[in-house]
Amino acid sequence: MSKTGVSPAVEAAREKSSQDGIVTLSTGIKARLKPVAASLIDEVTSRIQDPQIPIWHNPDKDRDQPNPDDQGYLQAKAEATRKRGYAAIDAMVLFGVDLVDGLPEDESWLEKLRFLEKHSLIDLSGYNLQDPFEREFLYKRFVALGSEDLNRMAQMMGIPEAAVKRAAESFPGPETGLSDRGVPSP
Repeated sequence: MSKTGVSPAVEAAREKSSQDGIVTLSTGIKARLKPVAASLIDEVTSRIQDPQIPIWHNPDKDRDQPNPDDQGYLQAKAEATRKRGYAAIDAMVLFGVDLVDGLPEDESWLEKLRFLEKHSLIDLSGYNLQDPFEREFLYKRFVALGSEDLNRMAQMMGIPEAAVKRAAESFPGPETGLSDRGVPSP
């Protein structure tokens, strides 16, 4: 506790937050964060299906049986879990973050993302970089929000800490060789 009897975390949050709900993200960008409906997160993540458990023929019992230990199946299941984490993050970014100052006029952030794509570190092929909506999403997803900010948003929504950790591990950050701004770490 601080001298005022208030938790240092609460004091820091007050300092970073103003009367109108504007917060300074861990990347230094100002935004309004708002909870995202749990039903939206559920809808988005439920669209990623687990793979079918493969069947193998057990010669000792002369019958077909499920093989949940199949390496290909385990890898496909892990990939489905990873995709669900990305889908949840994307929904939180899209619906839970409003940029106070909009996109920066300087587009060096986009050139840095293109550099990463050129070196096969990210894939932007599914995005229309000419579409202002998609550009804003990319900016929020890869530049504006750091892992700390995702944790903050998830806590606002009541998402369990373990789920946040799994999702944050898939988010670009220092541990992936990228800074929280989505550029190579020095």
